[in-house]
Amino acid sequence: MSNASLAQRRRDAVAPAAYSTHPFYPVRAEGAYVWDADGRRYLDFSVGIAVMNVGHSHPKVIAAVQEQAASFQHLCFAVAMHESYIALAERLNALAPGDSPKRTFLVNSGAEAVENAVKIARAYTGRAGIVAFTHAFHGRTHMAMSLTAKAVPYKAGFAPRASEVYRAAYPYAFRNPWGLDDPEEVGARTLNALRDQVKTTIGESEVAAFIVEPVAGEGGFIPAPRSFLAGLRAYADEIGALWIDDEVQAGIGRTGTMWAVDAYGLEPDLVTSAKALSSGFPLSAVIGKASIMDAIGPGMLGSTFGGNPVSCAAALATLDVIEEEGLLERARTIGERAFERLGALQREFPAIGEVRGRGAMIGIEFVEAGTREPNAAAVSAIVAHAREQGLMLLPTGTYGNVIRLLPPLKLSDAELDEGLELLERSVRAVLEPVATVA
Repeated sequence: MSNASLAQRRRDAVAPAAYSTHPFYPVRAEGAYVWDADGRRYLDFSVGIAVMNVGHSHPKVIAAVQEQAASFQHLCFAVAMHESYIALAERLNALAPGDSPKRTFLVNSGAEAVENAVKIARAYTGRAGIVAFTHAFHGRTHMAMSLTAKAVPYKAGFAPRASEVYRAAYPYAFRNPWGLDDPEEVGARTLNALRDQVKTTIGESEVAAFIVEPVAGEGGFIPAPRSFLAGLRAYADEIGALWIDDEVQAGIGRTGTMWAVDAYGLEPDLVTSAKALSSGFPLSAVIGKASIMDAIGPGMLGSTFGGNPVSCAAALATLDVIEEEGLLERARTIGERAFERLGALQREFPAIGEVRGRGAMIGIEFVEAGTREPNAAAVSAIVAHAREQGLMLLPTGTYGNVIRLLPPLKLSDAELDEGLELLERSVRAVLEPVATVA
């Protein structure tokens, strides 16, 4: 078995729509490293798109999965209940942002959590309108795809889309229409524009919920200013709408707090979680205020595989690891060390327009030197060069011009330095010809 032989089998068997960033085939992963079918080792700064936050093959997670699988693998919560579903719900309710009592419903993926959050919001409010934002990604199923902002490759060709979905501007400070430098002022202006849009073109009494990522993920790792999120919380309350906080990529410790929104001191009405929740085993959650979740009747929500006992065991072990090994603090430390080095790199290369993010969720936006024109070609070249050096990176961003750094939170200082050194080497190899442009 080799990368080449697997590539041929893939061409013959797998639908081409199933795209892969990197042209190799992993066969083993441990900690911060992945090995491919040719025996090459890569330092993984992607962790399955923010999934393996505790590192690959963490012994505690593997042991919990093996123990549960040896007992039983599936029954379906709709048929007969199992304790691990309840235990995970209790744990998530206790960890959820804010002091209100909470309830949890478990499903399989981030998109499915989003779909169910929308259903809950509509049923609870008796309204239909859902306001999503530019640069958003909420998944690829019908409603989730409709909420997602980027047309190609996520939405183009898949019409019709869900009705009663409206799009408002996300506070993207680096690319704001007012030419402002202060993110908080951008947030306030964006909120004012949102209020005007809802009043004049949607109708405040028609809005069931606003759904927003506190750090826009696929849109380019863009943190929302506090002025915007705090204002959105107040505006939702004012008009009787709900706030759905999409934490699928940013949650479970990635930003240095359990939920990205914790850094703002705000309480959403509903939170969606997936990805890192269960360290690679299919699982997602909608966590909501009890007053909202209790209004949804028995049988109105359901899933054959949602809350699978093996996935629940993995999630409970994952949450234990984050707490016991101090990974929230570690995420903050990773961010501090990375921002210091990347800031120096930005000062060296004018093609780095902005370095941003929270904790260990870091985006590097590349531009044509001396402008703010997106430079997707540089990102593609840096990702390819880094791969040849043994570092796995991922591109992102509405314009494809952002490199996202998602190292495992259980990452040693030596491994972090190794990754940043390989990244810097790749940036220099690609950007050297334009580094002196004024």
